[in-house]
Amino acid sequence: MELSFTRTGCLVSAFLLLAAGMASAGISRNECSNPPAGTVFCEDFEGTNPKANFSDYDGNPDTENLIVTNTGPAGDPANRAIRLRVPAGQGGGSDLFKVLSSGYDKLYARWYFMYEPGFNFSARNHGGGLAAGDRNLVGASGIRPTGSDWAGFFVQYMEGPATPYAYSYYRGMYQDCSNPSGNCWGDSLPCVYDSGAYYCKQPQHRPTESLPNLVAGQWYCVEQMLDMGTPTTTGVGADGRLATWLDSKLLGDYQDLWIRTTSSLKIRNLWLSLYHHDGTHSTVGELIDNVVVSTQPIGCGSVPPEVLSAPKNLRIFKVVP
Repeated sequence: MELSFTRTGCLVSAFLLLAAGMASAGISRNECSNPPAGTVFCEDFEGTNPKANFSDYDGNPDTENLIVTNTGPAGDPANRAIRLRVPAGQGGGSDLFKVLSSGYDKLYARWYFMYEPGFNFSARNHGGGLAAGDRNLVGASGIRPTGSDWAGFFVQYMEGPATPYAYSYYRGMYQDCSNPSGNCWGDSLPCVYDSGAYYCKQPQHRPTESLPNLVAGQWYCVEQMLDMGTPTTTGVGADGRLATWLDSKLLGDYQDLWIRTTSSLKIRNLWLSLYHHDGTHSTVGELIDNVVVSTQPIGCGSVPPEVLSAPKNLRIFKVVP
């Protein structure tokens, strides 16, 4: 699936990353034979034809997304994972796309990933994550969503330092909007574009601590929680929520996002993707394994995600005597 994402800078999303030292703790390569509680989709790439369990229709050949043997996050020599690579010398993407069987107001997604040794973190990129709305709109770029069409929060890295964040398209996006009528490029959550002079003007969306630097050849675990929030046509009282964990440690929890204007916009998709803007990227790519989408927190093996705080903007809609 080739995307037209274009931005002068970088990208981020709500997620949980788990370093290789922790990654083998309680992790099974056959996780989907006994999936976590609340699971609505699970793929560990150990079956006969794992790619058939996704909803792709763009025909990425095996050279771009191939099932490979790799010790993986479980540290098992027999483990299998999916390898995403973008063809050398050209821009484009490699992906797996899952349309969920139903729509949800709140979901968790967790997967493990490793950038292959020799990966070029200076190459401009986009990643994947949970998305709401019609699958045909996922990945549209340069236009602010209306609140009734789609929203997406995609885990990727900042070119150069390789700090992770979520590249985010939603109704209330504001960080890189040159035209108030709707021309926008994705927000970063946490906001890593600057220190507040131009892009990161809302301090609650900036990092609260130093972000890690991803390295090649190491497995990480990422988890994101997306809550679509209360529909609002004005953004007043918006309470959409995106949370991000790294090594089971919370990296960001954003509780004031204006994501939708109608309750019909629901989370319907999981998109696993590696996208590069041009041909300056390395020939190696990214491995992904043990993908779970759930209605409950998932965690990484035996390590649960750090507990989220109670919502800060609860509102009473009706008092029942």
